[in-house]
Amino acid sequence: MNKCLVCVDIYTVKSGDTLYSIATKYNISTALLMKANLIKEPEALPVGFKLCIPGFEDELPAAPGEGTMPLPTPSVPSKPDMPQMPEHSNCRGTLYTIESGDTLYMIAKKHRVNLNAIIDANPAIDPYNLMVGMQICIPR
Repeated sequence: MNKCLVCVDIYTVKSGDTLYSIATKYNISTALLMKANLIKEPEALPVGFKLCIPGFEDELPAAPGEGTMPLPTPSVPSKPDMPQMPEHSNCRGTLYTIESGDTLYMIAKKHRVNLNAIIDANPAIDPYNLMVGMQICIPR
């Protein structure tokens, strides 16, 4: 069965952390941690930086309570007049409309933007509760 790379946790970098120490803590390689977070310079890891901790999951959903916890996929709004996110008049980049199956990690990878940059550019968004049709700012 094919495996999908998913974000199983979000880790906030603390003083003294290195990519190696974080990767070791989560039993993953530093290369995978760098790839999942689009990190090109491992030495530049600022305190407070939010890292996606990657893991693999079967493409078919696991039974409840089993396996890892992927970032939830956006839900389809129950009402056609879903409330929109706050206006993005200060977005320095591109507006992106969430589609079914999107996660912030996948959007970051698709647009070649760091996951933290998207989270920081959209402070009103709950990264675990994306909804189809919601607009987010993809920073330059």
